[in-house]
Amino acid sequence: MIAHASLTREFSAIEPLQRPYLLTYELDEADGGCRLTLSRTGETACRDSLVLDAPPLFCYSVLRYLYENAVQPEIWRDVVAECYPAAARLAGKGVLPGE
Repeated sequence: MIAHASLTREFSAIEPLQRPYLLTYELDEADGGCRLTLSRTGETACRDSLVLDAPPLFCYSVLRYLYENAVQPEIWRDVVAECYPAAARLAGKGVLPGE
């Protein structure tokens, strides 16, 4: 069972192209699903959350994918939307643990 997970990537300053910032990807179990949250610090700070009606282990895989690929807030919902249909297809085949 995964009650909470948090992964943070640090981006350094690369003058004049990039200011330093942090990306934090979080997972919290919510009623009937998991809440995924992505936040960014720095000049373009933001925070966004969504709830997936999927098993926690699948949600954790999505969280790791976002982190390992440094998915930015501008596109993260599109990336999750592409991953989420995979959960429905796999769940019907008994592939997802915890089902």
